[in-house]
Amino acid sequence: MDIEEKIDFFREMTLKTADEKVTDQLESFEDTLKEALEDHKAEQRNKAAIELDAEKDNLRKESNKHLAQLQLQQQRDLHKKQQQLKEEVFVLAKERVSEFMQTNDYIELLKKQLQEALNLAKGEDITLYIDSVDSDKKNMLEKHLDHDITLSERPFIGGSRGVIQSRKLLIDNSFLKRFEEEKANFSFDKAEEENAK
Repeated sequence: MDIEEKIDFFREMTLKTADEKVTDQLESFEDTLKEALEDHKAEQRNKAAIELDAEKDNLRKESNKHLAQLQLQQQRDLHKKQQQLKEEVFVLAKERVSEFMQTNDYIELLKKQLQEALNLAKGEDITLYIDSVDSDKKNMLEKHLDHDITLSERPFIGGSRGVIQSRKLLIDNSFLKRFEEEKANFSFDKAEEENAK
C-alpha cells in the first residue's frame, strides 16, 4: 500500500468514524428531543387536566351560586304571594263575619258568650262589653241576661268581652282577638293540613 492509498484509507476510516459519531449523536439528539417532546406533552396534558378541573369547579360553583340566587328569589316571590293571598283570605273572612253578624246565630252567640262570662264571675262584679257596632242589640241582650252591658270605646269587630276587676281577669271573646290569633298563626301549610283532615 502506498501513501496515497493509505491516505485514502485513513480518510475513509476517519469519515466513516465521523459519520458514525454524527449518526450516533443525531440519534441520541433525536431520542432526547422525542423524550423532551413526550415530557412536554405529558406536562401539557396534566396542566390542561388541572385547568379543566379548576374550570369545572368554577362552573359548578357559579351554577350553585346562580341556583341558590334563583331559589332565594323564588322563596321571596312565594312569600310575597302568600302574604298577598293571606291578606285576601282575611279580607274575605272579615266580610263573612260581617254577614254573620247580621244573623240570629250571631245574637245567640253573643247571648252564650255573655252568659258564660257571667257564670265564670260566680256572682262577683263583672263588666260586660259588646262592640259599638252591636249597639242595636244592647237593650235586648241586657233584658235577656238581666245585667248591664257597656258599649266598648275600642272597636273589636264583634263578639264580647268581660272584665272581672277583683280577679283582674279579661274574658276576651272578641272577633278581633280571634282574627289576630289566626293571622299570627296562619300558614298555607297548616291550612292544607286542616283541609286534608
